Amino acid sequence: MGTHSFRWRPLAGLALIALLALFVAACGGSSSSSSSETGSTESSESSGGEESSGVDIAALEEIVNEHIKPGPIGPTVPIGKPIPKDVNVVFINCGAPACVFIEESFNEAADLLGWKVENITTEPTPEGIQEAFGEAVRRKPDAVVSTGFAINQYPKQAKELNELEIPNISHTGTDPSTYNPAEGVTLQLQEPDEVSEAARLMADAAIIDSGGEGEFGAVNLSGYPSVAIQVKAFEEELEEKCSACSVQRVEIQPTQIGKEAPTIITNFLRANPDVVGLYFGYDGITLGLNAALKGASISPPLTYAWAPDETGIQELQNEEKTAAVPLGYPEMSWQFADAIARLQTGGNVEDSKTVGPYVLWSSAFNNVPTDTKNPPPNPNYQEEFKKLWGIK
Repeated sequence: MGTHSFRWRPLAGLALIALLALFVAACGGSSSSSSSETGSTESSESSGGEESSGVDIAALEEIVNEHIKPGPIGPTVPIGKPIPKDVNVVFINCGAPACVFIEESFNEAADLLGWKVENITTEPTPEGIQEAFGEAVRRKPDAVVSTGFAINQYPKQAKELNELEIPNISHTGTDPSTYNPAEGVTLQLQEPDEVSEAARLMADAAIIDSGGEGEFGAVNLSGYPSVAIQVKAFEEELEEKCSACSVQRVEIQPTQIGKEAPTIITNFLRANPDVVGLYFGYDGITLGLNAALKGASISPPLTYAWAPDETGIQELQNEEKTAAVPLGYPEMSWQFADAIARLQTGGNVEDSKTVGPYVLWSSAFNNVPTDTKNPPPNPNYQEEFKKLWGIK
């Protein structure tokens, strides 16, 4: 077994959040307001009534054009040593489709490296999360990998992992990492400021597509800080870059996805006929929306979404969705493996921290993947990681 060379990157302690856990760790604090089971809207005017002459469309187009083609993976430093094969990893799955995709891709990387992976799927409840991480502690693996959980949801188990010097690798986080060996993660990928970049990129595209003016709706999935940070960043970018744009917040409950959500959003558009575009902090919220709009004889506005799934990619292909930024499940999964490989060879886990640039998928750019199931933003990611790992 390789030597563990730890450089801990913990998360600041926060109050317990979100009983469910889809991308639950991607944002520090939710800006959403409470809403009833039937949904609600919250006005967040950016300016209102001002002319769009102050919008620098050319500058925004320059930013967007830099994200049409995929970039390289984030890590660049070769490991330079043989990677041990006798490595045992526990992967804790939040149960959401995104977490399943990441688990599958991580297992693929682990198989290539000859590692053993024990997968634990848990219900995204406080009890379920703590039980899963407690089981990981009892198994004493060489590393624990998880996605969709905030460290403040399992503080006792996080401390136990640290005391045992078991690396705790996570995806996204509720707060930028700070040093605190008592309760922390070894490496956190896609911290809040990085996740915000994706939403800001889509806001830039929305400003361009709307001609630098108009009303927008920003749809939040209540209870998920990861979604809240996306929505907040979109709103802030509109406020900063578009004086003639305004935005209203729409709240959707997790239990309303694929059920009441399409009706809530349709009613929002019916009540706000001047809305030119919608932003979705999580693409899954849009499930069934196009059919609902068609049934209500409402012309679909511009639509932008974070982390498109299979249905979302199909909608991009069919031009039923304007644009979306993929989370990059496959690359992120292999980056988990990259971090563990560096720890096992005595390297610096920080060399695994940088994530590749975001890509904006849109039929207008002719860059939407033909494969709809978990396609990688960077088609060459496996070869690029293999090169760093010394695998031909």
